[in-house]
Amino acid sequence: MDFAPTEEQRLLRESAAAFVRRHCPREAVRRWDRGGEFPETLHAAMVEAGFPAMVVPAAYGGLGSPMQDCAIVYEELARPSMDIASRLALIAWGAAILGDFASEEMRSAMLPRVARGEAKLSFSLTEPQSGSDAASLRTRARRDGGDWVVSGQKLFSTGAHARDNHIILVARTDPDAPKHKGISLLLVPNDTPGITMRRLDTVGRHIIGLNEIYFDEVRLPGAALIGEANQGWRYVTRHLERERITIAAYNLGCALATLEDAVAYSREREQFGQPIGRFQALAHALADAATEVEAARWLTALAAWRYDQGLPCAREASMAKLHASEMLVRLTTLGMQVLGGHAYTYDHDMQRYWRDARNSTVGGGTSQIQRQLIAREIGL
Repeated sequence: MDFAPTEEQRLLRESAAAFVRRHCPREAVRRWDRGGEFPETLHAAMVEAGFPAMVVPAAYGGLGSPMQDCAIVYEELARPSMDIASRLALIAWGAAILGDFASEEMRSAMLPRVARGEAKLSFSLTEPQSGSDAASLRTRARRDGGDWVVSGQKLFSTGAHARDNHIILVARTDPDAPKHKGISLLLVPNDTPGITMRRLDTVGRHIIGLNEIYFDEVRLPGAALIGEANQGWRYVTRHLERERITIAAYNLGCALATLEDAVAYSREREQFGQPIGRFQALAHALADAATEVEAARWLTALAAWRYDQGLPCAREASMAKLHASEMLVRLTTLGMQVLGGHAYTYDHDMQRYWRDARNSTVGGGTSQIQRQLIAREIGL
């Protein structure tokens, strides 16, 4: 058993870390958070670094990188902000769905553009009435001649407003079928007539942004269908393990940044004649936090390894997502306490880590859903 990264993985981590140092300085990330902006120049730099190409199959102009390599990049990109990693994660999940299920015509048209940075991908599943019970969605796509006509509403659609973005839309195409059977996927450019998008005013995740989307008789060509009609739920669930491993990886990246900032402050801040990190109460709390972070690293690494080996990994992926997300919430709360009043100001990044972490135990499957899945996997 070898826990050491390969030389290629070591160089990949160094490259991703160097990218962050060059393109994501603290003051710039704070400015993007305040302005609710993911700069196109940053996306272009990610393309130049080859990050989107990593998640596109090699047959369509990408690299088809293994999950273990992608997890390294997600972790490093999430250190300045989870939203930076989230942009790549959205592209990755969309590219995986297209690569596995889209027609050859759609794959050939879209995936090389994604690898070159000419198109982005996002995913719209959640609706006002359907959250954890996602298959109860009501957005409807009906046939009209050779076209599809879409009506309905989506909520919490991450990054859907971005320039040159194409939404992978989950819609009901057979209202008479059982709820998991009558669902299809459609590829929808976000500037299609009939789409109205409203940026949500959220507590965190300001850089990537969450959106509410209205579809008012949106007309799409028949070729917008991804794969076969009424097979969409199977397509979505095929890649849930990948999504959970991805979320765990970028939660880990944010946790590492949080821990580093909290430890650095504990060394510098003095009270009662000594650095506050010398007090056992804080030292032990941060030691516990460091242990939890390390546990998240290896849960994520194991899940990613099993995914790459083609082994069952539903249990491991849910465990990694559950632990990493709840650990991040605990750690950012501790970080706020360590920095005290300073944490409550925008002069420090701890408040942003804390705000962004609030979504971690909800998005991508709640902690309660993960526990239910794990319980099922262990035979309960």
